[in-house]
Amino acid sequence: MNNHSFHLSGRHALYLAMVVFVAVGIWALRLQTLQARDIVRKHDIEDIENALNRYEKTHGTFPPDNSSSWCGVISAQENKEIMTAIDSSLRQDQKYAKQEKKFPSDPVFGSTANDYFYWKTSPVSFELLSKLESDKNGTRDTTPCGKPGMYDYSVVSFLRNKF
Repeated sequence: MNNHSFHLSGRHALYLAMVVFVAVGIWALRLQTLQARDIVRKHDIEDIENALNRYEKTHGTFPPDNSSSWCGVISAQENKEIMTAIDSSLRQDQKYAKQEKKFPSDPVFGSTANDYFYWKTSPVSFELLSKLESDKNGTRDTTPCGKPGMYDYSVVSFLRNKF
């Protein structure tokens, strides 16, 4: 009977342990980076939400004023009018009072088709959406508004407003 056994010398075991330790460290650092960017996204969405609520208090509706519903990526060139309307309310916040503070944009997907998505669902309600990196779930489909896309994080205005 041939008896083969696997045996690591002390040095090889130490190398293997170091490789595993470094790999786990790199994975943890990457996850932490993804989570940090997701936190930025959620704060950006909250800032845009606050600006939209200020806009609605002034104008009686969410932008665009002349439409009962609308949807699209806020930073898309063809949506400049929407971004300008939101930006005017955003600038009323102390955090954005200085013009050098840029309009919120996704830390990775900014100014692409995957940037923050705004959906005016009625004259008095909206939804803001973002893709996430550490908690991808693709639970929000924007196809019903005519702009196909899957998003992971959503803020719905009528669920967050306090009555």
